[in-house]
Amino acid sequence: MNLARHKSFLVYCIFGFLATCVNMLSYELFYVRIGIVNTVSVALSWFLAVTFAFFTNKCIVFREKGKKSRHSVFHHLLYFYLCRALSGVLDVAIMYVSVDVLSLNHTLWKFISNLAVGICNYLAGRLFIFKKES
Repeated sequence: MNLARHKSFLVYCIFGFLATCVNMLSYELFYVRIGIVNTVSVALSWFLAVTFAFFTNKCIVFREKGKKSRHSVFHHLLYFYLCRALSGVLDVAIMYVSVDVLSLNHTLWKFISNLAVGICNYLAGRLFIFKKES
């Protein structure tokens, strides 16, 4: 296995894991420590994780350099949020049903939700966003 060949994928995975940590830790902060309701805590933690993912993907994973206008950065950020919005809705739905309706363990279900969202983001990227042209 040629490590240099897979370096960008490995870096992407590392920062994906860190974005998941941002999501889980901020959720715990909002929901447990501060006491914000579950669905709002999920939405806030999703927003922070997506923001983290955007900037790490832009600056570290894909190394987009050069001076960009504020409009251009805002446009890319908005597009990134829109692409991740469906998985954010899935995250809120899973957490609402598991925690608010079924009263299951919030930490376990936040982890499960992050797995489901991560798989959906990967599949969407692989099948729709970055699919190979035939």
